[in-house]
Amino acid sequence: MACGCNSTDANDLKREATQLGKTAQRAATNATVAGKVNAALALRKGVEMKGLHIEAEGGKVTISGHVRTPEEKKLVLEVVNNTRGVDQVVDKLRVEAESKPAADALKK
Repeated sequence: MACGCNSTDANDLKREATQLGKTAQRAATNATVAGKVNAALALRKGVEMKGLHIEAEGGKVTISGHVRTPEEKKLVLEVVNNTRGVDQVVDKLRVEAESKPAADALKK
């Protein structure tokens, strides 16, 4: 028993410490899955990471943000689905075409 604690306080502390441990473990697992997805996407040619946001909850990964083309969206989803530890993908991606001035500059 903790010094100065009554039995009720000691039991509360034990329960809260156990819950904290479970929460920390869950957060670490989520961060690991999200990290794997981030690494896989960063290594994939044709994927622009700056417009993407990845969240993981267990094996469920939510990917949001924007991509430049439907082909890039398909590639992103393929990479995420094939990442170890991912069981489900929630697709919240938007395809946002390049702005007209940027597209025109590329043609020159």
